[in-house]
Amino acid sequence: MKIRFELKEVLKFYYKKSGNSRKIPFTVLNGVNLKIYENKINAIVGKSGCGKSTLTRVLMGLEDYAAGEILYKGGKIESVPMKEFRKKNQVMFQNPLLSVNPYLKIKAIISEPLVIDGRDKRGIREKVAHLLDVLEIPHDFLDRYPGELSAGQLQRVVFARALVLDPEFIVLDEPFSSLDEIMAMRLIKYFKEVFTRLNMGVLYISHHLKRVQFFADTAALMEKGKISRHGVAKNFFCE
Repeated sequence: MKIRFELKEVLKFYYKKSGNSRKIPFTVLNGVNLKIYENKINAIVGKSGCGKSTLTRVLMGLEDYAAGEILYKGGKIESVPMKEFRKKNQVMFQNPLLSVNPYLKIKAIISEPLVIDGRDKRGIREKVAHLLDVLEIPHDFLDRYPGELSAGQLQRVVFARALVLDPEFIVLDEPFSSLDEIMAMRLIKYFKEVFTRLNMGVLYISHHLKRVQFFADTAALMEKGKISRHGVAKNFFCE
């Protein structure tokens, strides 16, 4: 399997104030070693506060790390131009309502990355229409606002926006946490089919073991800022 990201002894600290106003460092990522593969659904599972979301932000260049090394396609991640990196690697965060502008119509939300990228109007219309068909989103949603959609419908819209620049890899940071179990499993099944069809690489962050076992190809268990186990997802929780 081809490796897309490799983390080697990655350290990350945050700081909190003590009683005398001094800033005291505390470790969030404590020497993380992990391989994340191309064209696979990779998962990181762990309890809240174990460092999963921080690892995601570090991996996507949204936060710095203190020490260690992150390789991207075999080279140092710092050598990759951020604009190019962001096109090829997208993120979906937990709450879809916080991921969109509530005052924009769905049409503008999905097409905005293409507008910023300088695409022509015809190309934008064609790309958006194609994505709606691929993701089975009704075309009449385009003239609605986020508040007019259900959580599951809006999650598909956020997914469409993440895919609009044809990324090679996507990070899902607890994207189904606000949904009930039936809706979450329905979307997970749907997303898995789409990722398989598009042959995309995925990093899925979750604390739901059942969802990870169903959705992922590989799984890593994170505890207290470290990866304690890593293996094939379907066998992972039986070992």
